[in-house]
Amino acid sequence: MPKKISRETRIHGYTLTDDYFWLREKTSPEVLAHLASENAYTESVMAPTQALQATLYAEMLGRIQQTDLSVPARSGGYWYYSRTEEGKQYPVLCRRKGSMEADEQILLDLNALAEGHAFLALGAYTVSDDGDWLAFSLDTTGYRQYTLGVKDLRTGAMSVEQIERTGSVVWAADNRTIFYTTEDAVSKRSDRFWRHIVGSVQSELVFEEHDELYDVAAGKSLDKEIIFLGSYAKTSREIRYLRASEPTGEFSLIVPRSPGHEYDVDHY
Repeated sequence: MPKKISRETRIHGYTLTDDYFWLREKTSPEVLAHLASENAYTESVMAPTQALQATLYAEMLGRIQQTDLSVPARSGGYWYYSRTEEGKQYPVLCRRKGSMEADEQILLDLNALAEGHAFLALGAYTVSDDGDWLAFSLDTTGYRQYTLGVKDLRTGAMSVEQIERTGSVVWAADNRTIFYTTEDAVSKRSDRFWRHIVGSVQSELVFEEHDELYDVAAGKSLDKEIIFLGSYAKTSREIRYLRASEPTGEFSLIVPRSPGHEYDVDHY
């Protein structure tokens, strides 16, 4: 059993006592040693079931079509889809121009990107309106902590962007400006909304949400003409908008937030 170190935290007038708060220190040698010990204990207890585990895994895997293709979706003259290959853990994201009989273009091979990492998850994945650029984010921590990058789909080269702790991402109509959100390092609440020109090293802060009940998100209308900046709470919303063709402009408020009032908007 881990040792007990009592720690008190006061929240809303209540005192909470946590004897194991010290286990939050993920980089502490003592915490890592305890986790290694627990893993070793689990493996020793489960050792007699290894043959059964292998049988169950084989049965479950046998019910999965490992080499498979998603239903293609058409956008901007391309057919976008993902495919999986037997024995590989992650999908390959692709497109074909004009028809599914055209040559395949691999946009992201998540198996290749996962090499050298114990974990990989894809977050944002959005192509510019002209089809030339891909903005995408990856988490290699397992903590939903995504890093945003931009890929030139004409050459396969990556742009300079490596923006950490990002959330939602949308493209403006100029095909060179992206809007994205970032999260607070402690609370993981998406609280900032940024404007960024591909290839630059700096981003412009457009909006910061100070109310801890709200998260911010970037969105785009169905017809791709409007960029949305939304603040979302459990039972309340506030949305601002900007024409995608005017990415340097100011966002306009639609309806101010009020308790218990949720709404949504679109343009088509």
